[in-house]
Amino acid sequence: MVICKLMEDTQKNPVQVKIASLQDKRWTLAALADELEQKVNTLEKWKAGDRYPANAKSVLAMLERVEKIKRIPKRRRYKKGSRRKVQSDECTK
Repeated sequence: MVICKLMEDTQKNPVQVKIASLQDKRWTLAALADELEQKVNTLEKWKAGDRYPANAKSVLAMLERVEKIKRIPKRRRYKKGSRRKVQSDECTK
C-alpha cells in the first residue's frame, strides 16, 4: 500500500502534491482559493492535473506561505440571513 502511494506521488506535479498536503492538514479548496485569490474551479483543475499554473513558481511560493499559517481562516460565503430556514407554511404555497 505504501509503495502504491509513493508511485502516485511521483506521477504528480509539485502543485498537486502541495495542495494534497494542505488538504491533509484540513485546508479546503475554498479556503486555499481565497488565500491564492483564485477561483475554486481553478484549484480543482490544478489538483486533478487537468491544468498547470503558468506561474508555477509563484503559486508554489504562495502555497508554502499558506502552509505556515497556524489557523485556517473561515469566511462567510453567504450574506447574513440569506440562508434562513423555510417555514412550514411557506412550503405549502
